Amino acid sequence: MTEDKRIVEEEILAILEEAIREERESASRYQKGLALAADPEVKSMFERLIRDEETHERVLKERYYEIKKRLGLKVMKDK
Repeated sequence: MTEDKRIVEEEILAILEEAIREERESASRYQKGLALAADPEVKSMFERLIRDEETHERVLKERYYEIKKRLGLKVMKDK
Protein backbone atom coordinates (compact mmCIF):
# COMPACT_ATOMS: atom_id res chain seq x y z
CA MET A 1 0.00 0.00 0.00
CA THR A 2 1.35 3.40 -0.92
CA GLU A 3 1.87 6.04 1.74
CA ASP A 4 -0.78 8.27 0.09
CA LYS A 5 -3.37 5.49 0.18
CA ARG A 6 -2.56 4.76 3.81
CA ILE A 7 -3.03 8.43 4.74
CA VAL A 8 -6.40 8.49 2.96
CA GLU A 9 -7.54 5.33 4.74
CA GLU A 10 -6.44 6.74 8.11
CA GLU A 11 -8.51 9.86 7.39
CA ILE A 12 -11.47 7.66 6.49
CA LEU A 13 -11.04 5.84 9.81
CA ALA A 14 -11.26 9.16 11.65
CA ILE A 15 -14.43 10.06 9.74
CA LEU A 16 -15.95 6.66 10.51
CA GLU A 17 -15.09 7.03 14.21
CA GLU A 18 -16.92 10.35 14.29
CA ALA A 19 -19.89 8.94 12.38
CA ILE A 20 -20.15 5.96 14.76
CA ARG A 21 -20.13 8.35 17.72
CA GLU A 22 -22.85 10.47 16.08
CA GLU A 23 -25.03 7.41 15.43
CA ARG A 24 -24.77 6.44 19.10
CA GLU A 25 -25.64 9.97 20.19
CA SER A 26 -28.66 10.04 17.87
CA ALA A 27 -29.89 6.67 19.14
CA SER A 28 -29.53 7.92 22.71
CA ARG A 29 -31.47 11.09 21.89
CA TYR A 30 -34.25 9.05 20.27
CA GLN A 31 -34.28 6.74 23.29
CA LYS A 32 -35.03 9.78 25.47
CA GLY A 33 -37.81 10.77 23.08
CA LEU A 34 -39.24 7.28 23.26
CA ALA A 35 -39.27 7.41 27.05
CA LEU A 36 -41.14 10.73 26.97
CA ALA A 37 -43.63 9.91 24.24
CA ALA A 38 -47.19 8.96 25.18
CA ASP A 39 -48.65 8.78 21.67
CA PRO A 40 -48.27 5.28 20.14
CA GLU A 41 -47.42 6.72 16.71
CA VAL A 42 -44.68 8.89 18.19
CA LYS A 43 -43.35 5.91 20.18
CA SER A 44 -43.32 3.85 17.00
CA MET A 45 -41.46 6.60 15.15
CA PHE A 46 -38.77 6.77 17.85
CA GLU A 47 -38.43 2.97 17.87
CA ARG A 48 -37.94 3.00 14.11
CA LEU A 49 -35.38 5.80 14.35
CA ILE A 50 -33.46 3.91 17.04
CA ARG A 51 -33.35 0.79 14.86
CA ASP A 52 -32.17 2.87 11.91
CA GLU A 53 -29.34 4.40 13.93
CA GLU A 54 -28.31 0.96 15.22
CA THR A 55 -28.22 -0.32 11.64
CA HIS A 56 -26.16 2.66 10.52
CA GLU A 57 -23.71 2.09 13.37
CA ARG A 58 -23.37 -1.59 12.48
CA VAL A 59 -22.62 -0.77 8.81
CA LEU A 60 -20.10 1.92 9.77
CA LYS A 61 -18.35 -0.45 12.20
CA GLU A 62 -18.05 -3.15 9.55
CA ARG A 63 -16.25 -0.74 7.21
CA TYR A 64 -14.17 0.62 10.07
CA TYR A 65 -12.93 -2.85 11.03
CA GLU A 66 -12.25 -3.78 7.40
CA ILE A 67 -10.02 -0.75 6.95
CA LYS A 68 -8.20 -1.31 10.25
CA LYS A 69 -7.45 -4.89 9.27
CA ARG A 70 -6.25 -3.80 5.84
CA LEU A 71 -3.89 -1.31 7.51
CA GLY A 72 -2.63 -4.00 9.88
CA LEU A 73 -3.97 -2.14 12.92
CA LYS A 74 -5.26 -3.87 16.02
CA VAL A 75 -9.01 -4.37 15.88
CA MET A 76 -10.84 -4.06 19.16
CA LYS A 77 -14.53 -4.81 18.82
CA ASP A 78 -17.29 -2.49 20.02
CA LYS A 79 -15.56 0.79 19.29
